[in-house]
Amino acid sequence: MGTILLLISLLCVAVGTWKLIGIYKTGKADSKPVWWTVASAGIVLFFLLKLMTDTFPT
Repeated sequence: MGTILLLISLLCVAVGTWKLIGIYKTGKADSKPVWWTVASAGIVLFFLLKLMTDTFPT
């Protein structure tokens, strides 16, 4: 379960950051909030996973 959460969080951060860089380079303001949310969700998932592994070691 931890590996899946880690991969999902890394994917969210990578895709969100990639899209945000593209949006800022082109100067469009189409979907900034969506990609900020995706990147932020990836960061939150990562810290949630870290908190879960520190609290409940296997």
